[in-house]
Amino acid sequence: MYNPLKAIGQVLTGVTLLVIFSGGCGKKEETVLPPVKVNVVKAIQNDVPLYEDFVAQVYGQADVDIRARVEGWVTSVNFKEGSAIKKGALLYVIDDIEYKNRVDRAASDLARAQTELVRAQNELSRVKPLTELNALSQKDLDNATAAYNAAQAQVRASEATLQNAKVELGYTRVSAPFDGIVGISNVRAGDYVSRVGGSSVLTTISSVQGVRVRFQISEREYLRLAQLSQQELSTARKNVQLVLADGSLYSETGEINFADREIDPKTGTLTLEATFPNPKGLLRPGLFVKTRVSLSTVTGAVLVPQRAVFQLQHLSQVYVVTDSSTLKAVSVEPGQKVGDGWIIKKGINAGDRVAIVGNANITANAKIEAVEQTWPETPQQ
Repeated sequence: MYNPLKAIGQVLTGVTLLVIFSGGCGKKEETVLPPVKVNVVKAIQNDVPLYEDFVAQVYGQADVDIRARVEGWVTSVNFKEGSAIKKGALLYVIDDIEYKNRVDRAASDLARAQTELVRAQNELSRVKPLTELNALSQKDLDNATAAYNAAQAQVRASEATLQNAKVELGYTRVSAPFDGIVGISNVRAGDYVSRVGGSSVLTTISSVQGVRVRFQISEREYLRLAQLSQQELSTARKNVQLVLADGSLYSETGEINFADREIDPKTGTLTLEATFPNPKGLLRPGLFVKTRVSLSTVTGAVLVPQRAVFQLQHLSQVYVVTDSSTLKAVSVEPGQKVGDGWIIKKGINAGDRVAIVGNANITANAKIEAVEQTWPETPQQ
């Protein structure tokens, strides 16, 4: 006869034997992990110049709008847009028929005035001796003198009119005022141009043998600069660098030569301008760059890579490699960031081996295998 209590007892007995058997199979071995490889660099010590970067824009040494000084139809455009041109090169020709007619008319008026002057001079020469002999009255002499003076004035006026007509005729030939690079033409052959309005600007020419770079600094930055010594200010003014859009450093050094008279009340910034030589023509007007101004130099600064510093709220730490190849967390006081490095004011010394842990899950006192690396990759300037 089936006994349920007996069946339950048999099941419990089997479980107990299974547990005993499992526990007696042997002791579990502990897994010992090998040391983690960690990149290690040495803290270096250098005299470090401190820089400040400002967003800036490039302008030509001279950016001149070429404007029409007479009205008329453009008959030819004589340059290639964006090309280098020489001073005096012909750029535009404006229809000159009207202005040639004005020159001819002014020349005719001058000839008539000169003829009248000769007649008046002859009349004065005739009247003057007769007046001295009392053959003519003083009034006749005065009239002859006035006519002569009026004829002289008319000649001068006609000469001025002719000269002005010739100048306007010359304005129908638009030439480059200096060597430079010519921009996009705003008009084409067949367009009508005038002295006023939007059609007066034909194109723009920029002189790029040297360039001007303008940037703005905030009120706070201005006050900080104003507190520098005269020597520091002189060094900052004469050692301005350019960082191009691709991150490269421009080969030429510039100098600050201009500061606006006031802080812009709308933006709270002060405009500064620096000049740079541009012998290869690399810099073009409108180019956005960064100006790098040297403010001061920290003597004997201790530096480590930025990626070696861990920050948590107001606490900054680095992992220093001990002689036993373990990591020791050290609190440090960081200073200013310089490139990919960080100035450390307190906490470590030059030559200390610092670990770059990265995303590795490593804690203090952990055993590591140091992989020595050189930092920085290029020597500090």
